[in-house]
Amino acid sequence: MKKINYFYKSIFFHAAISFFLLFPAPANATFTVPALSELGEKSWVENKIKEYPELEWLLSDAVQHTQEGKSEQYKYEHSWSKKLKGKHYPEFERTILSIVSLHLIVNGSDQAYKRFTSLQPQKDKLSLVSFKRLHEFANSIIENDLHFLQTLEVNLILGDMGKTQTARLKAKKYGIIESDHDIFLDACLKKCPGIFPTFLSISDKAKKILKKVNGLVHFGHVTHVEGGPEILTKLKQSGTLDKDLKEFDFEILTHICDVSGARGHEDNSGSKVLTENTFKSIESVKEAIHFLKEHSEKEAMEHYIHARANLLGLDKNKQIYILARIGSMLRLFSKEEGKALKDAYASLSFDQKMLLQEELDPLTYRTERTPTYVPALLVNLSSTLEKQGLTRYQAIQECITKGSVFIAQVLRAYRTGKTNVPYNPQLTLNFNKAAGQVRDNPALLNNISFKIDSDLNVIIIK
Repeated sequence: MKKINYFYKSIFFHAAISFFLLFPAPANATFTVPALSELGEKSWVENKIKEYPELEWLLSDAVQHTQEGKSEQYKYEHSWSKKLKGKHYPEFERTILSIVSLHLIVNGSDQAYKRFTSLQPQKDKLSLVSFKRLHEFANSIIENDLHFLQTLEVNLILGDMGKTQTARLKAKKYGIIESDHDIFLDACLKKCPGIFPTFLSISDKAKKILKKVNGLVHFGHVTHVEGGPEILTKLKQSGTLDKDLKEFDFEILTHICDVSGARGHEDNSGSKVLTENTFKSIESVKEAIHFLKEHSEKEAMEHYIHARANLLGLDKNKQIYILARIGSMLRLFSKEEGKALKDAYASLSFDQKMLLQEELDPLTYRTERTPTYVPALLVNLSSTLEKQGLTRYQAIQECITKGSVFIAQVLRAYRTGKTNVPYNPQLTLNFNKAAGQVRDNPALLNNISFKIDSDLNVIIIK
């Protein structure tokens, strides 16, 4: 990676207006780089809503809330939506925090670092060295171009529109009913980009960038190993990696900022999620994607899985791939956590082991859409069990013996046509509602009964 010339960093804000004149922002807005003192302030958020009308769509009870983490924010004094609308809207908080995180990363100062990591425990905190490396990565992409910086903001906002009822109703007129919001955006940008006012107002250059990078790969699916090698096929076949790897780094930076805001609904004063281990796992994803340029999808997936398995101290045997996949979904990184995975797997019956191997092998190609929100179910299960008094070791074991087995049983039943709805490989099975149920009542998994509603949401039957 090219090392950033810090002379340019020092003149970035002074040169911003000059670059802005060369690359104009949308006609309905004046795009500026915020000072840290104004970043995230109520007036700044209000201006963002004026710049990007789609943000209003997130200020609604009809928005699909990601059921990972706490159901309520515990520091309402930090809630932007509470200040603006008198009510807390979780997805609005997450989206705004992703934009704040982008600007903190681009700023790169020690003050920005302290704010970015303010909610992270010391043992997991993103290191200053890693933050500086992230800053350099961001600026190597943006290269002091305000046009590029704003396009990143737009990419972050549009990426969350699939959660809103407003966007879904508009898209439904064009036959788009996809539940995975990343796939939803890709479909919209192909069929009906005009449903987004901001997209219509940005430059042709920005439109071209967004259309080119969206929908080629779902970074969350790769990071958490939510599918098989097929999750890399579209990117591989696009030829994008054969041209310029840096061009695709734009989408990697977008993903980093999106991850940074992932738990902004709990507390938006900093990034809870982009810790040292999370950042390193994303760097491993970046390496695997660059590896994909000269290798097959299966080889690239295996490359990434081995990186995660090494962190967990997993043995090189046939179950390494299953356990590394579950460990990735659970955001596990230590050898102690790897031991808990191995011990739990060893306690399973022969039939349960076969079930996991058949349904959760990350090197098996699948023809259907990758199920979504599976990691949320496991993360919520582990978190709630620990709050109820179980040790980390015990919680991980429950995630294997109950959570993973439940997920595999749902997938097998659905894939073999034994559920209440027909198998449809063109639609996405969604575990978001089940993740919320498990967060609130883990005992539901003692009785493995479920149904799938008409929107393909998995629901545990009480």
